[in-house]
Amino acid sequence: MKFLRQYKSDQVFKIALGIAIIVVCYIGSVFYSKMQKLDDSVELIATSNQTQLELEKLLSIISNYETYLRSYIITRDESYLKNRFLDRAEIELNFKKLKKLCAHSPKVSADLDSLKLMFDHRFQLFRETLTLAKIKNADKEELNAKLLESTAFSNKMREHVYRTIRGEAQKLKHLNDTHQFELEDSIISAFLLVILSLLILLLSYNRLNIDLSQLKRANDELQFLNRSFNNAEKVAGFGHWKVNLHTNTYTFSDNFYRLLGVEPQSFEANPENVSKFMHPEDFESAMLIHNESLRTLEPTSVLIRYILPNGETKYISSVGSFMKNGKGETVKVGVNYDLTEQYKKTIELEANNRELKTMNEELESFNNIVSHDLQEPLRKIQMFISRIEEKEELVLSEQGKDYFNKIRTAANRMQNLMIDMVNYARTIKGDRTFVKTNLNSLLNQIVEDLAINLEEKKAKITIEPLPTIKAIPFQIEQLFINLITNSLKYSKENVPPKIVIKAEKITETESFNDMDFTDKRYHKIVVSDNGIGFKQEYAEKIFVLFQRLETDAKYSGTGLGLAICKKIVENHNGGIRVKSKPNSGAEFSIYFPKNIYYDKNNSGDA
Repeated sequence: MKFLRQYKSDQVFKIALGIAIIVVCYIGSVFYSKMQKLDDSVELIATSNQTQLELEKLLSIISNYETYLRSYIITRDESYLKNRFLDRAEIELNFKKLKKLCAHSPKVSADLDSLKLMFDHRFQLFRETLTLAKIKNADKEELNAKLLESTAFSNKMREHVYRTIRGEAQKLKHLNDTHQFELEDSIISAFLLVILSLLILLLSYNRLNIDLSQLKRANDELQFLNRSFNNAEKVAGFGHWKVNLHTNTYTFSDNFYRLLGVEPQSFEANPENVSKFMHPEDFESAMLIHNESLRTLEPTSVLIRYILPNGETKYISSVGSFMKNGKGETVKVGVNYDLTEQYKKTIELEANNRELKTMNEELESFNNIVSHDLQEPLRKIQMFISRIEEKEELVLSEQGKDYFNKIRTAANRMQNLMIDMVNYARTIKGDRTFVKTNLNSLLNQIVEDLAINLEEKKAKITIEPLPTIKAIPFQIEQLFINLITNSLKYSKENVPPKIVIKAEKITETESFNDMDFTDKRYHKIVVSDNGIGFKQEYAEKIFVLFQRLETDAKYSGTGLGLAICKKIVENHNGGIRVKSKPNSGAEFSIYFPKNIYYDKNNSGDA
């Protein structure tokens, strides 16, 4: 498997192929050298054989001459001498051939020179012997002596020739052995060359098949990606385009045409045809920006209105940037995105924002009226009620006194309602400066401020160590004031209220209101009391504006206190919930982020 992975690697395959080619070239060069040596050895063998043949011809000529001379001496027949004897032309020709054949061997050439002198001397003896033989009444002893001398010299010549022939025979044997070795070596080299060539061919063919398969898969994948991209363009509502600055040719995607309300490829891709769809007020500026970018190679981003054939106006964002293609040519690639719906929603949102701004201004005016203008006549009513009670109490009937008590109660309730409304408005639109807030110090101050209320109820409040959080201080102060006063307000009759405020570890993820609270991300603060409690089914209702569970006159309230608490916690990206049972008190759980995130435009440094 490891080998297959390496084989499929382009780099490894290229290296292996390069090494194989080098080996083939080396073996090929060795094979060529062997063939050259074979040619040389064949030529040497042929030369050696030819040399032996020519030497044997010379011996044959000498033998024939001796035979012809003896035949003439015995028979005195001149026909043995005619056209044969003493004809040295053939011998000279043989010596020339031998000199040419042995030109590469100085030793053999020297032997031939010696042999040539011996042949000259032998022919001299032939002439002398022949001269004696032609004399009538020649001295037989002298003739016999000359014949013996000639025979002895002939034997000496033969020995010299045979020695040269033996030398050539040994040389020929050595050449034959060398030739056989070179031949076998060449066969092995040729076999290795063929095998390695076939192996390279097979590997290359197999790799070619793999590459073709990969290319086919890549081509199929590319076609799939193109289809997917075209579908994605249709779904997402965008189309792409490009222009080659070297060839000045434009290309538009199919969905580019669809954005203009026409069929794909319904017109030639160029700026002139696209400009026909542009809004007259946008045409000049859009073309100026585009042409300038082609000159400076700067990216562009422009919003253009297009008028479709059906009269519909589309707001299309066109963004383009430059890059190099595979040929090194500069190409501007762009995307046109249909922002019509977003543009319409933006216009609608801006209108809503203006309306909201107006409503906020009206709410601010209402808040000012509630906190100032309405408070003033209410304070006068309360003041005159007090003065009438002080001066006219003795003359008032019991029914009149009862009416004045109801008037005072209603006025106080109205004053509380206006204060709560102002407080709620402050949680909606108020200072959003987050600072590090020590909850222990803050609650100690609250207890001090509520000391009279706590004494009246003979309440006992326990505050365990609490964390420091990043918060809006006045809102957190309002939160705990509302929770403590709520516990005092809904306490049991003749039972001193007990209020406990503590931090708890979140052991398991707690989820409610589509939020998950973990100890890693949130602080958990618990405020519990021993009050009258309520049914758990009303746990969500008590945080709704103007919702009150107790309508008994002895439990006063506006229905805004806990709604303000919920709004404050939401402003801190936290959560609040309550658990309760009738006559078993209530337990409020508040979750504050350990690392709070908020709008930087409304943030402040700690």
